[in-house]
Amino acid sequence: MAFYVMLIKVNEDEQGVTYNFGSDSEHLGKIHLDKHQGTIQEIEPINSENYQHLLVRAEVKLRQHWKAGNFPDHTCWAS
Repeated sequence: MAFYVMLIKVNEDEQGVTYNFGSDSEHLGKIHLDKHQGTIQEIEPINSENYQHLLVRAEVKLRQHWKAGNFPDHTCWAS
């Protein structure tokens, strides 16, 4: 099964960064990454049958960016 998860930055400050995420622009959730701890918190879930799969992949992608120290305006997970 193939997955595509888009992540779109909606807010960033010294403490953290917040992204909308989902497989399409009609069904988006929201997650927040703490820049100091690297922890990710779900703010708003997606109404989708693949919800958990999308969330896990979005978290992995954000953690990769956190380790690299960059937070792009747009990024994605594709597999």
